[in-house]
Amino acid sequence: MLELIKKHNIALQLLMLIVTLSSISVYNLFSQRDLLLHQMHLDSEALLKSVTASITRFQVIQTTMSLQKLVNDVSLELEIFEFRYTDKDGTVINSMFSEEIGSKFTRKSFLAALSDPAQRDKFYFEERDFVPVMAITHPVVVDGETIGIIDLSVDVTEYAFIKDQQPSFAVARRQVDIRNLLTAIAGSIRNSVAIYKTIEINQFLSALVDTTNNIRKISIIDQRGKVVMSSDNGTIGTTLRLPSDTASGELITVDNELLYRLVTPSNMILSSGGTLMLAIDATPYSSNERLLVITAAGTSALTIFMALLIAYSIYRVNLEQAKKENRRLEQMVKERTEEIEKLSNTDGLTGLWNRRHLEEMLKQEFQRASRHGHSLTVMLLDLDHFKHVNDTYGHLGGDEVLREAATRVRSALRHTDFVARYGGEEIVVILIDTPLSCATVVGEKLREAIANNPVNYEGKDILVTTSIGISAIHADDTCPQNILERADIGLYRSKEGGRNRVTVVEYEASA
Repeated sequence: MLELIKKHNIALQLLMLIVTLSSISVYNLFSQRDLLLHQMHLDSEALLKSVTASITRFQVIQTTMSLQKLVNDVSLELEIFEFRYTDKDGTVINSMFSEEIGSKFTRKSFLAALSDPAQRDKFYFEERDFVPVMAITHPVVVDGETIGIIDLSVDVTEYAFIKDQQPSFAVARRQVDIRNLLTAIAGSIRNSVAIYKTIEINQFLSALVDTTNNIRKISIIDQRGKVVMSSDNGTIGTTLRLPSDTASGELITVDNELLYRLVTPSNMILSSGGTLMLAIDATPYSSNERLLVITAAGTSALTIFMALLIAYSIYRVNLEQAKKENRRLEQMVKERTEEIEKLSNTDGLTGLWNRRHLEEMLKQEFQRASRHGHSLTVMLLDLDHFKHVNDTYGHLGGDEVLREAATRVRSALRHTDFVARYGGEEIVVILIDTPLSCATVVGEKLREAIANNPVNYEGKDILVTTSIGISAIHADDTCPQNILERADIGLYRSKEGGRNRVTVVEYEASA
């Protein structure tokens, strides 16, 4: 044996070296393969966080619009008692009372309107929680189809109404304000529906996959394993068997393509709980593994370096993609926020600025004019015999008259002038850097623009005139309300003097 060993010592040493190097190479191969799998898992977790952030940002956009904030902003000083928005089957989507959301609204009067469309969009009086209210069930319609229903009630205790009695003039005025509010709310809902239709969650997931290099599929799975949302529409509705250990990923082969699947619990979209699944292309890692088999003896360190470099490159590419997507979504949030802010400052019927924004602008211009000694004139217009227009042509006819009057007033003024609906059929104009003498000429121009051309409604010409009161800032004015009060006095005198006229009230006349 010893002779045999001595005779073949070099061969044995070479064999031992080969075995040792082979063992080291095999060990290195499995170690590097495990390292690659671990790195792939880390990269996948990084991608998963990026996808989760993108979906979360998408959810932020879809929940940006608050109907309750809109109701508060454009409430027209109504004593709103209850407000809720339901789907067409009566399930509450948005409400003043958060505990109602997700449940069926079962008030008898609402269910009657829900079952009989003829009873919708009509005012009715009833008691809710021992409080007399005036309520309305208003459908929100898109392309001829009802997509939801607004239930709105206003406290009318102060009007002491009697059941089955015709509403008083004050209540009728409130009804006009309520319809204006409903128009604004319904318009906001329709705008949101239009936006959501263009940015649907499955399309969003598909776009997210298309903008990445190695994500093959993103799916949302419910607790029963059913795919409810996915970047691949063909898999929606199918049932998957998910691994019991969600802390680690797994390699799977789909259509001869090696993928790395990673799942994590998520309730971002499904409130009842679900799973977010990410399928990532594992081909680069598979190629690296084959390369390790070929070069395991001499290039293990290089392979690890290259794998880490590739992993870092993939991470950087996807990180940049995630940043780009976040910037895009943030821009959408900004645009939507600006749209909602503009809507909250705009009168839904006439397109003019609303009373809340008027008060802000009047205060701002009053302070500027007082500080710099500039001219500032306020004009208050009121359409004559507007109740007669409503009684004769209905509220729709009255709305058309208001819209046309607002258009004519706005068209006859400068871009720097401010026009707002003060309430009902009253319009306020703020003429910046305009003395009282020039404002009188402008007032006559507005009066003629309204009076000289009748408003056409359903083939009928409606003759409309306006009474106008004008006043300008004075050095002794302490607040912008002083100017508005004098303009109101001028409006009252125009009405008393026979209407369809302009009356200027200076500071001495109102003192």
